[in-house]
Amino acid sequence: MNMDAIKNGIRDEKSIHQNDKEKQKFDIASVIHDEICPILTFLLHDMYWIEKISECNTVKMRANQCVDQLTHAMNRCRTVLLDLLPNEEGPGLSESLDVMFKKINLVSGIAVSSEIDSRINQLGAEQQSVIYRTVQEALSNVSKHSHAKHVHVTAKIILDEVQVRVVDDGIGLGCGDLSPAFCIGVKMQNQRAEDLAGHFSIQNNSNGEGTKILLSFPIESHLIYL
Repeated sequence: MNMDAIKNGIRDEKSIHQNDKEKQKFDIASVIHDEICPILTFLLHDMYWIEKISECNTVKMRANQCVDQLTHAMNRCRTVLLDLLPNEEGPGLSESLDVMFKKINLVSGIAVSSEIDSRINQLGAEQQSVIYRTVQEALSNVSKHSHAKHVHVTAKIILDEVQVRVVDDGIGLGCGDLSPAFCIGVKMQNQRAEDLAGHFSIQNNSNGEGTKILLSFPIESHLIYL
């Protein structure tokens, strides 16, 4: 084995290790955003409510202290999320989405086409997490319930806004789809979008075939290299 082959082998090994490390960071960021932050938000709202309605000064004081601690915890979570930004040399969100599309096709047989703006790799960890989780949940629902043959995913940055669409050619939404589990899922998606001052919606396509999921949220354009 010549020296060039050895160097290439070492380089490939480092690349694999770096990819695994970046994937782990992204997974941790997803857990913080999707599981820990919603719990803290729920508790924070409850403490605000208790502080407001209680007539006991001791309870008000304790609730106020809890609000301060929960607010601090939320800020710490946001700081950690920022620290978990993907390394520019590692796999970005666009690559992670591409892997997801291939897995969906392999498992369900549904063809997935996409138009992914590479600039989404420059978004913050929280923003990338919301995009990833929204697309992931949408494709999971498509594969389980829609009987679709094809789904098209777009993620674009237009002016100062990120726009994500997931459109399938399945049977669409019916009254039977509005189950408690479905409504909770939509509520969680709405909360993720609202955390970014954005909007989430799910509706039947205008032609009556399939569903369309839309996610949008604003960004500061100077943070994206145009």
